[in-house]
Amino acid sequence: SLVQAAKDEGVKVPRQVSLSEHRILKGEGITAMVDGKTQVYVGNQRLFNRLGMLETLPIKYKNLIDEWGRTGGTIGFIGSKEDNIIGMFCVKDAVREEAKGVIDELKELQIDTIICTGDSDTAAQVVAKEIGIPSGCVNSQLLPEDKLHFVGSLKRPQPRSCGICREQRYVLFCGDGVNDAPALAVADIGVSMGEGAAMALEMSDVTLMDSRLSKLPYAIQMGRRVVRTVKENIGFSLLAKLTVVLLTFAGKMTLLYAIAADVGVMLLVTLNGMKLLPSKSLLEITSLRRRKRRTGGQKFELVASRDEDNPPAEHVAEIV
Repeated sequence: SLVQAAKDEGVKVPRQVSLSEHRILKGEGITAMVDGKTQVYVGNQRLFNRLGMLETLPIKYKNLIDEWGRTGGTIGFIGSKEDNIIGMFCVKDAVREEAKGVIDELKELQIDTIICTGDSDTAAQVVAKEIGIPSGCVNSQLLPEDKLHFVGSLKRPQPRSCGICREQRYVLFCGDGVNDAPALAVADIGVSMGEGAAMALEMSDVTLMDSRLSKLPYAIQMGRRVVRTVKENIGFSLLAKLTVVLLTFAGKMTLLYAIAADVGVMLLVTLNGMKLLPSKSLLEITSLRRRKRRTGGQKFELVASRDEDNPPAEHVAEIV
């Protein structure tokens, strides 16, 4: 998106450029050697704070960073060791149309939702407010290992004793990026998007192949129906066997009755399980509850300026 925005504004992208020593900096960005002589960095404020390059920015661009931060955008930079920061950009994610409706459905299912993101706190709070998640349930500026430890802390040890009616608490993590892979692996249930990173798909337990979040509440409700049906079938079987045993001790059980009871229970649990077959009822219920929201497209604005005190030109790309 950033490359296309630069092209739309007339910035020429060199074709004959060789990249080597490409590395991903976890939770910070990427770096590579350009033409074998220039070390270039692209990443967030954490990376350029560590490199000490943010201190070299003129005051007016620092003020622009603060202004962008208040809009809820994620701010990034591009720079090199020789020229320091040569460009900066602000990206604001478009919230999925179905996101707020999905959060509302999860609340109706009495499921607590928490945001775990590597973006800035301002950007995370803006998104949380838009989709209806309380500010106290927002965890921002998390590295991959931070997400791993946070999700692990939410998990509670399950009691050793087994009970058919005991409710268990599970942690479900939904993500689609490389940084989400560790958290997807440690969660009780990991859900990834079909259009997500290959690492996330590998680590997840469930994949939404069409990347539609609206399928998540449907899958949870279907899972609950399956568990409830299994418990009902176990109850039916135990009740029927107990009845046969009592009638046997009472001397009223015959071979015909025993066969009829066995076959009857088999038919009963089969018919009860058939209610899990695909039907439009559950889909219609979820679609009626879903509240779709429309979001505008992305608009790119490129600002080029030259500071008289700093000869190198600085290009600022903003995604609104």
